[in-house]
This record gives sequence, structure tokens and C-alpha cells, in this order.
Amino acid sequence: MTAGFTVDGYWAEAKVRSPEAGGEWYLSGAWLDTPEEAVAWLRGEADRLAAVLESADADPAEEDCGYACPVSVVFREWAADAEFRAVQCAALAEGQPVSANARGMDRIWGAESVEVLYSLSARPLLRPPPNR
Repeated sequence: MTAGFTVDGYWAEAKVRSPEAGGEWYLSGAWLDTPEEAVAWLRGEADRLAAVLESADADPAEEDCGYACPVSVVFREWAADAEFRAVQCAALAEGQPVSANARGMDRIWGAESVEVLYSLSARPLLRPPPNR
């Protein structure tokens, strides 16, 4: 994937999307020097996102939506899985994008509950070879 290109760092970001609400919201992002830094940044964002979601009032209707577990649990488990993060770090170092994703119900701008897709991702930033 990176043949002929130079890796010029790694872009990591946190996004939330809701096709039902018709929107996508960029939460945060960082340009990092190494795959290890990028995956560590994602882990920090997973912990922050989980903490925010855990602090929100639970909606009793959410339990009936058929999701295996809350979004906060998905991100807490991913953040705690050092072995899987090492696999993702190796994939990122080899030029592959990586992500941790979850979905669940949430309220957007106080409206009724809609499905929300949460995504933490990182990818190499590739610079083309110089023209000679």
C-alpha cells in the first residue's frame, strides 16, 4: 500500500455519525509521529468517550434496542485489550488503516433517540515521491 510513498506521520481521529439524524460530527484529531503514538492516542480517546457516555443519564429505552452492550463498554474493552491494540499497531506500521467502532442509541440536539455510530480511527499519511 505504501510502495513508492513516504509515511509522513499518522492521522488519528474520533467521529460520530448518525444517518438517521443526517449528520457527522468530528470530535477530535491528532497528527502523530509513530504508529505507537497513534494507537495510544486512540486509547486515550476511547477512555474519554466511554467516560462521557457513562456519565450521561441512562435511557431505559436503550436496553430494549437489541445492542449486545453499551458503546462505553465496547470502548472500555478495546482500551483494555493490549494484545489487540498491538495487532492494530503492527497493521498501522505496515500501512493499513485501523479503527475501533461501536453503535448505539443516543439523542442528538435533544431530539428523539437515533442510532449513532462512533468511530476511532488512524491511518498513515502518505507523501508521494518527489518528481525528478
